[in-house]
Amino acid sequence: MIDDTRLTHSVFGVPGGERLVVLVGSGSAVTTDPLPAETASHNVSVLAVALERASLEDSGTFGSETPAEQTAALLADLIRDTLAAAERDPIEAGPWTAGLIAYRGAVDITLQAAALLGDVVDRLALVAVAAPAEPLDQDDLGALIESVTAKTLILNGQGDGTAANAAASWYREHLVSARVEMVPGDSALSLPAVWGRVLSHVAPGTRR
Repeated sequence: MIDDTRLTHSVFGVPGGERLVVLVGSGSAVTTDPLPAETASHNVSVLAVALERASLEDSGTFGSETPAEQTAALLADLIRDTLAAAERDPIEAGPWTAGLIAYRGAVDITLQAAALLGDVVDRLALVAVAAPAEPLDQDDLGALIESVTAKTLILNGQGDGTAANAAASWYREHLVSARVEMVPGDSALSLPAVWGRVLSHVAPGTRR
């Protein structure tokens, strides 16, 4: 795991894999492979990024970037740099685009980064996400993500209650190309439970 004082991240999967997948969540647990056997069955390199709680709080000095905006910019730069490093490899051309996964509370920052990256992100998965809580936040994020054209899969759990269904519908309505799959179960949706489905979406054609 690497902590460069800006973003804590790790890499797992296949070094120099045919496809770059970026997983973004909160807390150090997200930097570990959620389901190693499933990851190993795909020719992907996974960049897992852990966001700190402070970066998830949308506060800051008036007229300046908020911590969330600053973190989103850093995340976008990290993804660009990772892709550029792969493209410089004389043997492996590396991936030109990336699949991006937002897990739970990291969805706002991940979507901000996706908007900054544009066509660099061509596949997007939102897992166990909640909609913005405040009307102003809904307006701001809704307007921002209208520019995100990546093919998007939204996976929320029925065990997370009626709010999960409402949240999934909110993102589907605000993203250009999105579909919803509600995952059955009585407990809160975990990343390992849907990791195979997520990889099949963000990294199609990479199963080995």
